[in-house]
Amino acid sequence: MALKEYGVWTATAVRAIPETAADDPHSPHIHLFYDDGTGGGEYDGARRASINVKSQSAISELVVWIDLNFKHPITEKLAELQPGFRKLENKPNGLALDYIRGNLIDLKKGRILPHDIPGTENDVLDLVMPLLDAAVDRRATIHLFGEPYLPSRQGIHDVHMNQGSAGRFARFNGVWQDGGMFIQNNDGTYTAILIAFASQAAHTDELTGNALPGSPNLKQLILDQQPPLTGGEEQPVITPPIPMEMNVALVGALVNPIGPEGTPAHTGSPETVWLMNRSPKPVNLKGWSILNKTEQVRLIAEEVILPTGGIHAVEMGNVPLSNKGGLLTLLDDKGIKIDGVSYTKQQAQKEGYVVIFR
Repeated sequence: MALKEYGVWTATAVRAIPETAADDPHSPHIHLFYDDGTGGGEYDGARRASINVKSQSAISELVVWIDLNFKHPITEKLAELQPGFRKLENKPNGLALDYIRGNLIDLKKGRILPHDIPGTENDVLDLVMPLLDAAVDRRATIHLFGEPYLPSRQGIHDVHMNQGSAGRFARFNGVWQDGGMFIQNNDGTYTAILIAFASQAAHTDELTGNALPGSPNLKQLILDQQPPLTGGEEQPVITPPIPMEMNVALVGALVNPIGPEGTPAHTGSPETVWLMNRSPKPVNLKGWSILNKTEQVRLIAEEVILPTGGIHAVEMGNVPLSNKGGLLTLLDDKGIKIDGVSYTKQQAQKEGYVVIFR
């Protein structure tokens, strides 16, 4: 069914109130109050964003990604937003968020965190609240992605990943409808705070957003990247990840050749993407594909055996790469995402230069 009305709310951060384990041990939230200048809210005219900080599933932890200097083509669109709520279409090449398809983050670099436990910098409240408090202190502009409370529209919720859920929450799954928070910094850059439930699937269906068969959940995906425990410690139980994951990486792209392609002024190489095999075994790329930011598909149709450390250049042909910032996504022959990157307008400005991702 997906979310009924997905969008982004741009406003000024006013106050942040966390619910601790003592306040609510079952379904706690951070309540972030924000003012978009229209009034009608419940806190001195401010509206409320309810941000989940604990899952109600058997895996109660969240996964949190924090980037204090977030770089992505979407930031240029954020800078143009005016205060208020803006409904978004669930499709690429716009403002809609998708943690898996939008290449906003490296899923495997998220932190698995409990809600509220003793200690410092070891739970969701420890990491998120200082950023929100600082935003409130300087009355920063904040962009909140999710769904407004209906029909009251006095605030927003679902400010987290909204795909790959199971059970009773599966009815809210969808693509290009993920939630998140972006705080404008004093220098015009952005701090990104992205949140998911650790139980949500790492690979989802392109149409429904439901978990693909055999997909690990985010907790399993992240734990699989960590070195094994030593000294007799109990090993975590991990479901094997989807085969071939991240064996091949997007390492660079020529997105702005010298002169317009298809004209006499074009003197450089065609738009090209380079892939590298990082695994210890050869990889057959037959049937693999590369998607641009509008999800146009460049199929790697021929039999290409990429040896260990080998690099393969894919000319993009009639699948254009934008000079105004864009996305690149690598899919295997089963349609599973293997890698994804983004580049900004600034990175693509110089004609003839290759943008290096890794």
